[in-house]
Amino acid sequence: MPYRAELRRKALHLLALTLPLGAALLGKPDALYVLVPGALFALTCDVLRSRSERFARLIRRVFGPLMRADEWASASSSALGNVRGNGATWTLVTMALLIFLFPVPVAVAAFSLFMIGDAAAALVGRRWGRTTWGDGPRTVEGTAAFVGAGLATVALLQAALPAAGYGAPSWGVAAGAVAAAAGAEALPRPLNDNLRVPLVAALVLYVA
Repeated sequence: MPYRAELRRKALHLLALTLPLGAALLGKPDALYVLVPGALFALTCDVLRSRSERFARLIRRVFGPLMRADEWASASSSALGNVRGNGATWTLVTMALLIFLFPVPVAVAAFSLFMIGDAAAALVGRRWGRTTWGDGPRTVEGTAAFVGAGLATVALLQAALPAAGYGAPSWGVAAGAVAAAAGAEALPRPLNDNLRVPLVAALVLYVA
């Protein structure tokens, strides 16, 4: 994907920060009423575009420039394994799972630091990344950007969460969550990083 297209993609992803903001304002039950149907709808669209050439062409025409090659699957196969979730689908599914599994402030913090950290890692890594982690595509420079952006996000949440009536994690716990998330982001597997990284961050925030 060209760098300019990556910029547009990450700008769109940052709009997903409205999800944790909405969850914080609505509270857990009402947030789930919105997120679960949204996630199911997105999953249904991904299944349909893997089964229907016509629907796949429509999605490609509208969203194609913002989607990576590995987010497409052949529409000729009926195997569930050929369904490819796109970034928007993973985002909705992940936010729904975080709100379902964890307290709202944990879900909000984990999702927010991931979205901002991931955008920083992708943009810095692609433009200035020189040193990779082993044979994988992730770079040391991208990981450093993730940590810096994640810590900046935590600093904002230290003020924002109490203002919304929630407790904020301590600096030590939050820094540990950022470090764990950065490590998980640098790994190529298992699971999609849009799911893996926020879950790791949330687990650290919750357990600690």
